[in-house]
Amino acid sequence: MSQQIFPGPDDTITESEAIDITTNWRNYVVAVDPMPNYIRAFNIPMQDITSLADFTKCPSVRAYLSLGVPGDISSLKLILVPVDANNKDILSIPVPDNTGGFTDQSSIYDFTSPCPSICDIDSPLFEG
Repeated sequence: MSQQIFPGPDDTITESEAIDITTNWRNYVVAVDPMPNYIRAFNIPMQDITSLADFTKCPSVRAYLSLGVPGDISSLKLILVPVDANNKDILSIPVPDNTGGFTDQSSIYDFTSPCPSICDIDSPLFEG
């Protein structure tokens, strides 16, 4: 039996508000470019969230908007980066290498899958 997890009330918005603001996004994008395959959401694998949670001393994570293909809004992506206590991006971390020393490893996550590639088309947040 799975255990239900409840978010804190300060971390959530109502379904009605979510529908309103996602509708605002769709209306804005359609007015700029009526192309039907614009990005409506991002699916973020739990493994990415777990990996970012390893940065337990970081107070937050920053999400950057990016384009995989210049000028093509359907290639919109999210880049996720841990943020330190001084509000600075942590772009890399030192990790042990095979020589007994250290090497820098990126801490920039780009494993989000944009919707419409992976969508819940029945969600009121998709067409709300």
